[in-house]
Amino acid sequence: MAFATIRRGASGDGFFAVPQEGSSFFISIPQLSFLGLKEGQELTETQFLALQAQLDAVRCRAKALAALAAREHSRFELYTKLGQKGFSKAIIVQELDRLEEEGLLSDSRFANAFIMARQHRNPEGRIILQARLSEHGVAREVVAEAIERWFSDEEAVDTAVQLAARKIGRRHGEDERILMELRKRGFSLTEIRRALAKDS
Repeated sequence: MAFATIRRGASGDGFFAVPQEGSSFFISIPQLSFLGLKEGQELTETQFLALQAQLDAVRCRAKALAALAAREHSRFELYTKLGQKGFSKAIIVQELDRLEEEGLLSDSRFANAFIMARQHRNPEGRIILQARLSEHGVAREVVAEAIERWFSDEEAVDTAVQLAARKIGRRHGEDERILMELRKRGFSLTEIRRALAKDS
């Protein structure tokens, strides 16, 4: 006796692999055609489970690509999001590995984009950025490389410090309150004084 049968859905916009017992899963019309399946086809338990895993992987990849199309993600961040959508750990790891191999997922690219976005919106120093990137699961060496790359541009650092100072409410000069606030944001005293001197 067959373990499951492929049946057309009530709405007619797809099919379901329906087991004798347990939960069924959806198969879109393009997927049915691509996989060489047909309505009424019977499946063994092994075929049913393999098909379910294959379609889960396709859906997992599609969700990951949609997230990456919106913005860069760290691997850890994407792993967490996909886990919340109910995909198994094995399938998530498999698909994230594929995306990294294809160059579509990169912690290094994420770290660079993250720093750039923060520094244009709410500038911070090395220590704060390092902590934030660590929270996103980015490896220490990747974080260090991205931070060093960005902070090697003295003009960009000066601009970031000056923007942060304006957000705090600096009018002119180098008062103690501004210095303290900028230090809290992770900038070094050297970076602060150099940038404020240029902005006087």
